Amino acid sequence: MQNTEINELQLVGDLFRQLIEKYNKVENKKHLYKDLKELTLIEINTIIVIGCERMKSMSEIAASLGVTSGTPTVTIDRLILKGFVERIRDEGDRRQVFIKLSGKGMDVYQSVVELKNSITESIFGILDQEERKTLISILSKINNKVDELFPVK
Repeated sequence: MQNTEINELQLVGDLFRQLIEKYNKVENKKHLYKDLKELTLIEINTIIVIGCERMKSMSEIAASLGVTSGTPTVTIDRLILKGFVERIRDEGDRRQVFIKLSGKGMDVYQSVVELKNSITESIFGILDQEERKTLISILSKINNKVDELFPVK
């Protein structure tokens, strides 16, 4: 590999890390979620993972959070006490427990999605129409190939 290729790779890596770092700072609790005072960042992330499409099992929630299956139990218990989620037992198999957002949890989920969309819109708005199409194409290509290059089990 030539020096220019190495320098380009380092530059791409550095820019990518810097962008993720800046995005994470913007998305941190005291900036983005300052109006959600009664929730911790872990609780907010758990609400986002549960989402509004369907009920989720504890193992699905844990997998989405990238933790072991027992880890979200305490967070889920706190969210139940605060009225943001509900625990539902499967009628066919009482051992199986599902989690879903309550109405209050759905409100938080919707507001968080709107906040995230607003940030993305601000960042994306920096680019013109052609640059946005190119960025989407590049990010899609990278996203589709990362799992092939670095399979995670």
